[in-house]
Amino acid sequence: MTDADFHVELGQMVAARGMATADFSVAAFTELVSEALVDSGAVQEFVPLSFRSPNGSMRIEGYGLADEGLTLDLFIAEFDGGDEVETLTRAAMESCFRRVERFVSDAPKQAFLDAVDVGHPVWGFARQLADQLQSVSRIRCHLLTDKTLTGSVKELPSMQQDGREHVYRVWDLRSIQRLLASSEPEEIEIDLVEMFGTGLPCLAANASTADSASYLTVIPGAWLASIYDRWSGRLLEQNVRTFLQAKGKVNKGIRRTILEEPDMFFAYNNGISATASEAEFAQEDGVLRLVKLRHLQIVNGGQTTASIFNVFKKDKAANLDRIQVQMKLSVIRPELVDSLVPRISQYANSQNKVSDADFFSNHPFHVRMEGISRRLWAPAPEGALVQTRWFYERARGQYANAAAWLTPARKREFDLQNPRSQVITKTDLAKVVMTFRGQPHTVCYGSQKNFMQFAEYVGEAWKDEGVDFGDAWFRGAVAGTIIFRTLERQVQKADWYSQGYRAQIVTYAIALLQYHLGKTGQALDFERTWKRQAPSSEIVDALLSVGEQVNKRIVEAASVYGIANVTEWCKRERCWEDLKSHIDTSAFQALDSDLVSTEAATSSKRAARKEQKVTNEVEAQTQVVNRGAAYWQRALQWAEAGTLMTPSELEVLRIAARMPRVVPSGFQAVKLLQVAAKALDGGWSG
Repeated sequence: MTDADFHVELGQMVAARGMATADFSVAAFTELVSEALVDSGAVQEFVPLSFRSPNGSMRIEGYGLADEGLTLDLFIAEFDGGDEVETLTRAAMESCFRRVERFVSDAPKQAFLDAVDVGHPVWGFARQLADQLQSVSRIRCHLLTDKTLTGSVKELPSMQQDGREHVYRVWDLRSIQRLLASSEPEEIEIDLVEMFGTGLPCLAANASTADSASYLTVIPGAWLASIYDRWSGRLLEQNVRTFLQAKGKVNKGIRRTILEEPDMFFAYNNGISATASEAEFAQEDGVLRLVKLRHLQIVNGGQTTASIFNVFKKDKAANLDRIQVQMKLSVIRPELVDSLVPRISQYANSQNKVSDADFFSNHPFHVRMEGISRRLWAPAPEGALVQTRWFYERARGQYANAAAWLTPARKREFDLQNPRSQVITKTDLAKVVMTFRGQPHTVCYGSQKNFMQFAEYVGEAWKDEGVDFGDAWFRGAVAGTIIFRTLERQVQKADWYSQGYRAQIVTYAIALLQYHLGKTGQALDFERTWKRQAPSSEIVDALLSVGEQVNKRIVEAASVYGIANVTEWCKRERCWEDLKSHIDTSAFQALDSDLVSTEAATSSKRAARKEQKVTNEVEAQTQVVNRGAAYWQRALQWAEAGTLMTPSELEVLRIAARMPRVVPSGFQAVKLLQVAAKALDGGWSG
């Protein structure tokens, strides 16, 4: 795709985002790109915060904190939105970064706080900066633009100022194209000789195959910290990164060992496991040395890596010259990276208390939702003639890739049937579902941490083959998304809304609706919203009424509880408890036509579960038959030679081995797939 083609595509994405939220194009562009940066691991957090000083000398579009508060990310956007691809000049780039730097310099000062309305979100963030800036060791300034960066800018060197490092990064049109297409804004290519002057001595640990090769080595702690400093969370395999963000802080025990007993670190620590798509070696004096790595991913040991980096930044690299970390490296053929790396991650972490949900990116839930979204037609809204689909994007870039090679006529047909405004990403779905499940404070934590909680919920509910998650569940999730997005638009246009807390208002208002209905023995009729493809005006009006109260109360309550930054206050469960006790939800009493009794809702769920159970059995029978009798005969032979399988599992294998004379029932087919998975985990090669 050429720059011009992607520029048009990006403009359509921004327009769809803007239409969905009634937000300005710059804000829509910033949120679109920053969410992708969070997904890729390039940054850990993005909090929208649009601020421009009256004289234009200061400007930011959002911020985020990373690495236990050691890193502050600040975002600014230069969005053209025109028909032609423009070039971002060095002068324009430097001007943008100066505005960000001026904000960092002036925002923590009392004069700035006195000049800003206390109700504006920037006031709370400025107060937070005044309190925490001293502990920040690195500021990363991100310039997001739909222009192409001039070729005269070869690199953007960091600088030291006030005892901290300032790093500058431009995400231009080409970087954004790579990011949205593959979640990788740039290749991770590590030249150890260039970075550290020499390679790593290593030992080949197995006989290399066409698919992979394994090596053992010991990497100095300072090297590992420097590599993490350059590529940050992008080094952590996505499941591990999400798990760390949701569950853990920097391990105090690891840090204490580095600071107090560095010579015992190797003995105490289990080291790290990593994968790479390519590795280059050199022989030096009879020693095999690792000199280059491509697409390095740490699949186990993220806690170790983050802790070493924490010491590297917070404690000025104290004792890291005495830290050695053992590393197991698996070099995986590039085309197998996406399928094998998550499995290696799961098995490498099996010694820890990590549930299946922690490795949610490969969960069959996604596959099922994707399949439903591709075949289920939504009713045409009133006044429309064409039915459409809600496109569930299981992996970033699926929507764009689905239409990439179509003829112009077929692409127009695809766009008509799959409107860009009806794309639902994994994090979109998690935000909506967790809101309706009454977890608004979790939603306010941000997409990654909220997604992990969503994964826990789905992982637990999937234990009975996911009978809760069928067509009816998907229709309900889409209905919830319609309500959520409609409220986003309406809040943005409300005369009482100033700016800054829309995301918090929306999730809390909807959660309060669910809380109110739970107390009155009622439930939303999601099928009604699905059939109309729009919420009723009564739902919208009631949510806006409650949202106005939420907008006022979160600011008041943050002050009462001594929290300067309202955005941070909204992440606390105490905020949710406060709103439940202070917000008048009587506006929801006028929603009779949009509600059903909890008994009727429960009955509908039971019917949907039965329907999905039948579907599961039919799909399982199809898979069992397609694998063939020879497959099940091999599984039976392997199982009978060992002690892993129970008598009932052996019996169902014997039935499958007799195909086609005997065809397993639906129930038996479901069990057979479970037995096959158990055998593969137990060492059977298939």
